Amino acid sequence: MAGRRSAVIIGVDDSALDAGLPSLRNAEKDALSVRDVLCDPEIGTFDPADVALHLGPDATVDAVKASLSRAVRESDVDDVLLVYFAGHTMAPEWSHDTDVYLVTSDLDDRALSQNPDAGLRMAYLKRDVLGKCRGTALLILDCCRAGSLLATPGQRIDLISHEGRPEARYSALMASTHDRPGALSRHVLAGLRGQAMDRRGQVTFQAMSNYVLEQDLDPAPGVVTKSWGGTTVLTRPGDDHSESDRPALTSMPDGVILERLENPLDRYADDILALIDRISRFAAEPQASGVSPDGGERVEYLRAAMGADSVALLEYTATGVVTIDGTSRFDRERLQHFLRPPEDEFIPSNPVWFGHTVQYDGLTLFCAPITRALFLVVVDPRPELAAIGQPLAKVLETVWRSDFAAHPLEAETLVLTALRQTCGRLPTALYERCFQLYQEILRTLSIVFQPIVTIGATWHQVGVHSYEALARRSLADQSAPGAMLQVAHTWGDRFVIERDKIITEKALLAYARAHTDGPWDVPKPVSVNVSVRSLLSDSYIATLRAAIAAANLEPSAVTLEISEGDPIEPRSDEQWPDEPHAHFHNRLAAIARDVGVAFAVDDFGSGYASTSRMAELPLTQIKVDRAVLHHRTALQELDFIVSVARDAHDRGETHAPRVVIVEGVDAESPVTLRQIHENKIRHVQGYITGQPAAATLRQMALETRKEIADRVSGDVDPRAIELARGGPAGDRASLRKGA
Repeated sequence: MAGRRSAVIIGVDDSALDAGLPSLRNAEKDALSVRDVLCDPEIGTFDPADVALHLGPDATVDAVKASLSRAVRESDVDDVLLVYFAGHTMAPEWSHDTDVYLVTSDLDDRALSQNPDAGLRMAYLKRDVLGKCRGTALLILDCCRAGSLLATPGQRIDLISHEGRPEARYSALMASTHDRPGALSRHVLAGLRGQAMDRRGQVTFQAMSNYVLEQDLDPAPGVVTKSWGGTTVLTRPGDDHSESDRPALTSMPDGVILERLENPLDRYADDILALIDRISRFAAEPQASGVSPDGGERVEYLRAAMGADSVALLEYTATGVVTIDGTSRFDRERLQHFLRPPEDEFIPSNPVWFGHTVQYDGLTLFCAPITRALFLVVVDPRPELAAIGQPLAKVLETVWRSDFAAHPLEAETLVLTALRQTCGRLPTALYERCFQLYQEILRTLSIVFQPIVTIGATWHQVGVHSYEALARRSLADQSAPGAMLQVAHTWGDRFVIERDKIITEKALLAYARAHTDGPWDVPKPVSVNVSVRSLLSDSYIATLRAAIAAANLEPSAVTLEISEGDPIEPRSDEQWPDEPHAHFHNRLAAIARDVGVAFAVDDFGSGYASTSRMAELPLTQIKVDRAVLHHRTALQELDFIVSVARDAHDRGETHAPRVVIVEGVDAESPVTLRQIHENKIRHVQGYITGQPAAATLRQMALETRKEIADRVSGDVDPRAIELARGGPAGDRASLRKGA
C-alpha cells in the first residue's frame, strides 16, 4: 500500500541579513509554482493538506524547522518526503565555508557564532531531516553553494550518506547558477509539467533530474539518487486513463506464467543443515575427524565435516601468505598461485572482498574471509558445498569464531543467526531449526537470584529488600549468556517473546522453590527482565499469569523490569492509536490492573531508558545503571532521579514514591554508600554483600549488615571528597560489575 506523501516548500526573495545579498525576483514565485504543480488535481501526486508552504516573511527558522520536524516525526517506511528550497545561502566567516546556512527571512548571522543552530543549517538537513526520515526523502535546492556540497575541494562534506543504514534512502538535485538565479527551478517545473514524462505518462525524480541535466546549466547541477528514491513518481501529466476504462479480465489469459518467489537459499537449506550437523558431531568426537585425543583443532573437524582434502587458516602479510594452522595434507607451496589472485577485488584487504572459489584442472579451492587479514582455504570440499557460495563463507566465518566443542547448541544458533543477518529471510527449514535450538538453549539455562539491599545508618535497618532473577549458563558457570539473550532481536518478535516466556516461567518457579527452602515466612518481592515487545503480547501475559499461579506467588510481589535495550515504538506494519509512550502507558496500566504485577525501568541512564520513560510510565521502581555512578555529575544525577521518583507522590497521584535502586554498587564504586543514602536512596544492588548471586535465598550475615551500616553512617572515604570537587574519582574507568 502506498504511503503518505508530504512536502516542505520554501521560497525567500529577501532576508534580514545585512550582508549585501541581492533581492531575488522569483524564488517565492517558483516555490509557489512547485507547490501548485505537485498538488495539481489533474497531474499532481501530493495532497495539499500534507504540503507546508513557507514564503517570504513566513519562512522563518522556527516555522520551517517545525514543519520539517513534524514531517520526519510522522514519517513511516512507505512514505515520501520532498523538501524544496529556493533562495540564498550564506557561510559565516567563522565556519571557513564548512557550515552553510539556507537564508530564511529572519536569519541573524550575528547570533550564529553563539548558537549555530539559530539558523537552518545544511548539516541540520542532513542529520535531522534526511538522516531521520524513515521513508524516502527527496531534496531540491535552487541556491548558491548547493551543488558544491557534494564535493567541496579540501573539505569532506557529505550530504547524502547516513550512519546506521545499509543503503541510503534519499535523493538530491542541487544547483548553484550564480548568473541565472532560478534557472534550476524553471527546468524542474518544465519537467514536472510533462517535459520529463516517461512512456507511462509519469515524471519520476530520476527522469526530472535527467531532464534538468540535459539543459546545460553552468555549473552542472549535482544529482544523487540512492535506493528507490529516483523511481518515485512526482507527477502524472500523461496519465489520462482511469482504471474503469480498462477491460476487466474474466479468466486467466493464455501465456501468463506464475512462479512462487523462491529464496535463493531454499535449494541449499538441507546441505547447510547437514554440514552444521557434521561440524557439531566431529567437534564433539575429535577422533572421528582425525584429531588426536588431546587435539580438537577447528581445521581438523572442518575438513572432516566438509569432506575436504585439507583445510588451512592463512594470513595475508606484507611479505606474502602465511599459514597459521592447517591439516596435514595442506600444501601451501603447491597452491600459492591460487591464494592471491591479481584482481584487486579479490584481495582481502579490500573491504568488499567476500571470498572466492578457484577451479583448475580438477582442483577446487574455497576461500572464505575470517577477518580483514585472515581467511580459510578449503581444498576440494564436497561439490554441493562449494556451490553454496557466499552463505557458506559466512557459515565458515562464524564456525571459526564459535566453540562447537564446548557449546554446540549455542554455536549452531550463532551460525544460523549470522546467516539471517547476512541474507535476510531464511528458508523455513533454517528458521524453524534455529527456533527449536533457541528453545532448547533457554530451557537449559539456570536461574540465580541477586539481592537488592536496603541500606541504613544502623545495622537493624540493613537487610534484603527483594531479589532480581538472573539467567546463567549453569550454576557452575556464573557468566551471563548475553550473546544468546540478544540473538532473539535478530530474529524478531517470535524469538523475543518466546525467550521472555521461558525465562519468566523458569525464574518464578525457581524462586518459589528457593523460597520454600529459604529463611522467610513470606516471599520477598522478585523482579524479572522483560522486553517491550513481550509486554505488548497477549501470549506472554497469559504465560506470566500462569507462572505466577503455578509458583503460588502474590502478583504484587512480582516486578517486571522493562529492558533498556528496547525502543517504545510500533513496528513498521503496526499502527498505535496513541503517541507511543501514551499507548505503552495504557498497556502497562491494563496489565497491572488485570494481572496485579508492578513495573520498573531497568538500567536508567543507558540505552532507551530515558527520562521520558522514567517519568511517563506507571512504575513502582527505577533502577539506575551502574554507569551513572562513574559520571562526574553522579550526585546531581541521583538527586534528579529521586526528584522524578517522588513527583507523582508529591502531587498526590500515588500512595508512595517510586523506589530508586542503584545497580552495580560494590566496595570500589566512586560514589559512596553515605552519599547514596544522603540522596534519600535506600536501596542498592551489586556485589555489596560480598557473595555472588545464587540459586538459594539467604539472610545477610550480621557482620555484613554492620559493615554496610558503618559505611552509611561514618564513611569518610576520600573518594567522596574527590567526587564532590570534580576530582579524579569522577574520571575513574568503569569497574567490574557485581555478580
